[in-house]
Amino acid sequence: MKAHNQMKQFLLAGLLGTVMTVGGVAMTQVPAQAADEPTTGQTTTEPHADQDQVEFGDPTLEKIVANGLGVAGPVTYGEIRNYSGKQLALNYFKLSEYDQNATTPILLTSVEGLQSLQELPNGIGVSIQVSLKSGVSLAPFKGLPVSGSFNFQQDNMHNGDFTDLNDINFMTDPTQSSMRSLRISGVTKYQNFGGLTDTDIQKLKPLFAKFSSLRPNTLTDGIRVTVAHQRLSDFTFFKQFAPIDLLAIGEVEVAPQKTYIDPDTFTQDTEVRLPAQVKGLDGEPVQTSTYVYSNDSHKLTMDGTDALVKGITPNIKYIMIDQEYLTENYPDVAPIEYADGSELTTDGVQYYPVAWQKAPDESSDSSSTTQTPGTDTTLPDETSSSTTSASETSDEADQAVAPKGSVVYAVKPIYLYQRPTFKHAERQAKYVKQPRINRPMFVVTGYAQSVNGRARYLVKDVNHHSKTTGKTGYITANSRYTVPVYYQKKATKVTVINPAGVTAYRQVGLKKRVTHYRQGTTLKVTGLKHYRLTTRFKLSNGTYVTANRKLVTTQKTSTPAYIRTKTTINRYRTVNLTGKRGSYAAKKRVKVLGWAYSQPNNFAKFGTLRYHVAGGYVTANAKYVQAIR
Repeated sequence: MKAHNQMKQFLLAGLLGTVMTVGGVAMTQVPAQAADEPTTGQTTTEPHADQDQVEFGDPTLEKIVANGLGVAGPVTYGEIRNYSGKQLALNYFKLSEYDQNATTPILLTSVEGLQSLQELPNGIGVSIQVSLKSGVSLAPFKGLPVSGSFNFQQDNMHNGDFTDLNDINFMTDPTQSSMRSLRISGVTKYQNFGGLTDTDIQKLKPLFAKFSSLRPNTLTDGIRVTVAHQRLSDFTFFKQFAPIDLLAIGEVEVAPQKTYIDPDTFTQDTEVRLPAQVKGLDGEPVQTSTYVYSNDSHKLTMDGTDALVKGITPNIKYIMIDQEYLTENYPDVAPIEYADGSELTTDGVQYYPVAWQKAPDESSDSSSTTQTPGTDTTLPDETSSSTTSASETSDEADQAVAPKGSVVYAVKPIYLYQRPTFKHAERQAKYVKQPRINRPMFVVTGYAQSVNGRARYLVKDVNHHSKTTGKTGYITANSRYTVPVYYQKKATKVTVINPAGVTAYRQVGLKKRVTHYRQGTTLKVTGLKHYRLTTRFKLSNGTYVTANRKLVTTQKTSTPAYIRTKTTINRYRTVNLTGKRGSYAAKKRVKVLGWAYSQPNNFAKFGTLRYHVAGGYVTANAKYVQAIR
């Protein structure tokens, strides 16, 4: 535990960046790291004599390497090849001219020359800690032998090319240090608007996987990973590397949807609900904010993980909430502890864009899913309301009433009402029919009947990141409209439909991760096990996966392996087809990695099918692409 605390303090100390200033928020797009910079070649393709000097792109980097080698410099290839230590430590903190009182770390203008360290004797690697200016090429990291920690900071990494980072050669740590860590952080805390996003971090999976596979035998706590000063809000990605000790402070989190405030009814007593934007390792909502920048009192109240704010400054563009600092320079947030031994320490400034207008009338949005010429197609099990609802409920006939505390979801359009006798004037929210993986979920907290004796569920909306999250009220308990989220009957096979896949575990409580299955994988099932108010499918290999209907299906699912473009189409960063990333010419054959639907958190509109391809998402519209199965 002492070593654990020391590591936390060390990482926090190394992460001190520029002092945050609060005011107008400039949301301009920061240029991504250049992807067309020339890649540095391996030193083995250009032999050097022992007496040849290594050419470094930054003199400070040369001092760091020379200091690690124990030489005065300049550094020669012979000194690298004849290094006799266990591990080469490259750390700018150890330079004699390092200012311990500096609030900004030394920012290197280049890491050119690091590729020379591939000339180290076999089995010898480096432990490195450096900070880079924005836009500095990461190419010299390609193939770098790393046997200790790999810690670096750089702002504006969003949409960068991470190929070279993923090609780092992680090696066994000869010191077996429990303090070994991996840090991919920004420099500017709370304001790195060009930092890594949730989509970016998934592209670094090879890097995290290689690092986590080399956890020391002496390590009882989780591997040490830091992703601070970025734009991360969903940490479920890191669950696959559990147990993990994840430090993710100083994040920038911008809500994807607007908060509407009607100027005609607005007063200083108007209370605005701000749902937590952060998901923990288990996907649970996480709220650490205690301070408001957008009202005079700077105070907020909490309703679960939702922040309630009054006294908002009129016409402000963003409501900003954050962690209040009681200790100078450090956020006072306690780590979240998980059953598998993982810990998550996170905080960040949460930005909620404000629209000073009356909220759009949801009742004007159509719930129809009828296809018209030119619209995108849907997957086979989503083609009609009657077929889907019948197949969904047929295997739930013995589960007419969902237990209190369990979760149900809607298979047809429904409303959330204030009272169990439904009246049009008392509708609180509308939920149109959704693609299966995007269906709205509710926790059952009680039961009631209408004046005509019709069964109702008293529920809480648990659709995090939607504008309805946290709402409470009544929905129909009619099994043609709402069914339990978790399967209640055994199946012989299930297919993974979750875009992020599912993980198999050794224990029914989903502990002790074994492997991860991608979307589209069909699994053989031997049993159904109940775990508290949920169920799990036991697979033929003895492992367990979730029986959540939004993540797996017992229905036959067909997905194209490839598409052929009929005309030029664009590739985008998001499933909503925003952030153009390139295009495909007509008659191009493209491999399909999976599928998803647009607007996953907007229950006023039926999502549109998109295909996941290498580098992003493309349309599934049959007018533009041909599915090849």
